[in-house]
Amino acid sequence: MAFVYLVLLCHLALAKNEETCSIDSAESACQTKYAQFDFQGWEFPLGLYSTQLDEVTDVEVAVKFGTVPDYLHGSLYRVGAGLYSLGGERRVNNIIDGLAKLHRWSFDKETGKIRVSSKFVRSSVYNRTMAAQEIPPIQHMGEIHPPLTAFEKLKILFYDDKNDNTNIAVWDLGTLGVTTTTEQPLYIDSDKVTLDFIRKYIPPSDDKTIFETEFLSASHFNKHPTTGISINYKIHVAFDKGIFSGKTGPAYHFYEYHTNSDGDVVTKSLGHVTVAADDLRIVHSFGVSEHFIILPRFNMCFKWNSPIDIGSNIYWDARKPAVFDVLSLETKKVQTFKFTAYDGQHIINSFERHNSKGELEIVVDFPTRVYPVDFHEETVYDVLNVDRYKDPNWKISDQTIRVNARCRITRFILNTATGEGIEKDFPVMWNAPADSGIEFPTIHPDFRGRPYCFAYLQVSNKDFSGAAGIIKLDLCKEESIGWEEKNKFPVEPIFVPRPGSSDEDDGVVLSPVFDSVDNSTSLYIWSAKNLEVLAIVETPITVPFTLHGLWFDG
Repeated sequence: MAFVYLVLLCHLALAKNEETCSIDSAESACQTKYAQFDFQGWEFPLGLYSTQLDEVTDVEVAVKFGTVPDYLHGSLYRVGAGLYSLGGERRVNNIIDGLAKLHRWSFDKETGKIRVSSKFVRSSVYNRTMAAQEIPPIQHMGEIHPPLTAFEKLKILFYDDKNDNTNIAVWDLGTLGVTTTTEQPLYIDSDKVTLDFIRKYIPPSDDKTIFETEFLSASHFNKHPTTGISINYKIHVAFDKGIFSGKTGPAYHFYEYHTNSDGDVVTKSLGHVTVAADDLRIVHSFGVSEHFIILPRFNMCFKWNSPIDIGSNIYWDARKPAVFDVLSLETKKVQTFKFTAYDGQHIINSFERHNSKGELEIVVDFPTRVYPVDFHEETVYDVLNVDRYKDPNWKISDQTIRVNARCRITRFILNTATGEGIEKDFPVMWNAPADSGIEFPTIHPDFRGRPYCFAYLQVSNKDFSGAAGIIKLDLCKEESIGWEEKNKFPVEPIFVPRPGSSDEDDGVVLSPVFDSVDNSTSLYIWSAKNLEVLAIVETPITVPFTLHGLWFDG
């Protein structure tokens, strides 16, 4: 099950008194300081949200335009939904429920060859789908058609394998292959070249007692900025009320993950954050700095309504504060900071610094949203309903309650000396039609957990045929530049640094780009300094919408 985000539709309401300018502004300073996005007259990218069954294995492809930088050596992997229905009556209707498809673009600087693989992740759910030629009854985030019968629900609970549809993110967890993830601590490794299935596993928790169960994890691992060790959490819940386990409430248990001599992925406890039983939050990503783990518990909350309809367990609660828990890697102690209600899914970065008084501060940056207090849907993930998203007559701006009242880049400053938390919204550094959103951030990997300036994100707008572009934010100078091309739909950008360079923005940005005119996909390579298109690489198949990706060197 994948507790993911409303990120595709993080929509911007441009208030009158904000430090920004309209798309029609004639002020030259305004036009040059912030990125401009027009998004007019685009054709909707139906192929991005449709079943794409074609698979290829290590096929050599050509450069359609420009020149690939000669230092690019490694592979870009991306994963997302590739199958919504197959033959039979049953279909899933949410991006988070589509069956996982993994894609690879590899670059060999010695030979100059570029090769592409694209293959469905051979999960149990996928294998059962192929055997039956129909998607089986499964746990689901959004709508499933036809609705599950009582018998099918019982079968899911007591007979079928656990939902292992790892369609959310990519990580280099083990040494055997590329790892795909979802929002539970279950992972699938696939071969780095062919994308063939290698193994499925749940790394054991070294501090879990027999009186606890564990569920939920972040789709996104993080790495320590110095050691490079992978870190993630699992939520532990004791079912003995602490009598034998000694655990008094649910807790987010953090672990470092590494591979032992047998090639198995194992864990080592780094500490935990205990929370109230009625205050579990969805934490899709988190921060790691040199000495701390930062657990951002925003206002997407969890209550157990259904083990089948997973989306119904998640709700927005603006009555609670957003909570940041800071876990010391040295002392294991936890310090808590509270803020006004926000939703944030994808961390940009977190780092430590000392203020003018010499006090240690932790800085955490997120794209954030604020929903109305009375926000409601059948499930908060209904905005990722594929039928709704493809309907040209459905517009975010027409909803009775706006799904996203405010989308910003917010900096949270956690003063560990005083216990004070400060929140600061950056200026809206993108000029685009109303209800445009900004999400899917990436930065230079060597600056993760350290002070930085530059972030690269996707800008999109559902009300304008889902139009999308790429933006580079300079958070130090509070400036931006952008890229858009009509009917070309990029997804999350991935930064690849130039080897040996110390400049933060010296490198390239990669993303598959879907062309809604001819239903094709190409891989674009931009200069990370100015977003100039350096090269366009052909892709032999249509690549549907991918949620997240990762670059592997070598």
